[in-house]
Amino acid sequence: MECSFDNFVVGNELQAKALNRAKAWLSKSSENFGGFIFSGSCGTGKNHLAAAIGNKLLESGKSILVITVPDMMMKFRETYQKGATVTESQLMDMFCKVDLLVLDDVGVQHGKTNESVLLFQIIDRRASSRKATSILTNLDDKQLTEVLSERVVDRLRMGGGIWVNFDWESYR
Repeated sequence: MECSFDNFVVGNELQAKALNRAKAWLSKSSENFGGFIFSGSCGTGKNHLAAAIGNKLLESGKSILVITVPDMMMKFRETYQKGATVTESQLMDMFCKVDLLVLDDVGVQHGKTNESVLLFQIIDRRASSRKATSILTNLDDKQLTEVLSERVVDRLRMGGGIWVNFDWESYR
């Protein structure tokens, strides 16, 4: 809740570029439906800039959901349990209705076929509905394509989607 563009620490040219690209994405978010992919090592500020974007969207009345992929998969597994109060379809609808969905820790999932299918369904459905899906990951372009597939990464980049590398040392 405290993350903003103003308190993002800029200590070098690459960080300034990442900040400017995040602001530029936000300024065009009503025109474009492509999301952002923030890629880099742990502790480099990917979540901070994603939260800053989210907070600005919330101020303008938009809905946003930030969730780690492992947590998302756990939510889907819970729908398969006896006595579940939410169906898989209802959960899918929830993830697809928000204005911006930010999937954190992409690449941490177990690589099971069911996970890949669910991620594809969500990202494809959101792209078809012209809703932005964004990714926070420690993977590079090649690794992310291997994990998600070329089909999914292509959908993430369409509609004005951007890729921003966070190539600096951890703040932590």
